[in-house]
Amino acid sequence: MTIHPPPPAPSLEPDRQARLAAIGQLAASIAHEVDQPLAAIALHAHAALRCIERAQAPAQAQAALRAVLDASQRASAIVHSVRALAGQVRAGHGDCRLDAAVDDVLADYAADLRRHAIASRVTLAAGARIVRANPVQLRQLLRNLVGNAVDALRTDPGRPRRLAIRARAGAGGTVVVTVRDNGAGIDAATAFDAFDPLVTTKVHGLGLGLAICRAIVDAHHGRIWLEANPDHGCTAGFALPRARHAATSAGEAARG
Repeated sequence: MTIHPPPPAPSLEPDRQARLAAIGQLAASIAHEVDQPLAAIALHAHAALRCIERAQAPAQAQAALRAVLDASQRASAIVHSVRALAGQVRAGHGDCRLDAAVDDVLADYAADLRRHAIASRVTLAAGARIVRANPVQLRQLLRNLVGNAVDALRTDPGRPRRLAIRARAGAGGTVVVTVRDNGAGIDAATAFDAFDPLVTTKVHGLGLGLAICRAIVDAHHGRIWLEANPDHGCTAGFALPRARHAATSAGEAARG
């Protein structure tokens, strides 16, 4: 009697490679997102240590340590958010104030705006100030888009640098938000591929910021786009569901 060897087990290599790639992308995404809060932790921790070592202003040391705590909590929230996106787990959504989220993000970039003489202007229509979203992911979304605009403006001297954030009520019960800069701009081919992972025009970029933005918007059943301005620069836009009880009265709030 001839005994034949058992058939080879099906190869797990393609699945293993896919899982390793997914793990690598998740790790890179977390690294990309928590870079800023970790830098803030280090900055404020050093400030607190200097105050303590010089026996100066305990109130200043306390403020610096509170900033460390806030930044560490933000980093933790970002890690949970990115893990939820990677695992296709729905994060908690609620009514979020868009104006508060914009203010928080602009505060993060305040030093860059001053350093590069970037004039910012925020215009929010009355019926577009509250969206239905996860608050951590909403800030991640805005932070990536504003950060890209700041990067485009800092490398393009020669004209006054301008950053404009607008929100208006859109069709189908949505809020449409745009982040517009007058920087170097983007060509149509790059704009088409910009939301794919690992696609970047930055020398030291990871190519994950816009991919994360798309994942966040998809998780909110919204839409996102990128387009070249007719004159200078680029506009990134997204649409998210409007809050259920958002005001619909006319008028805008603008500040710059």
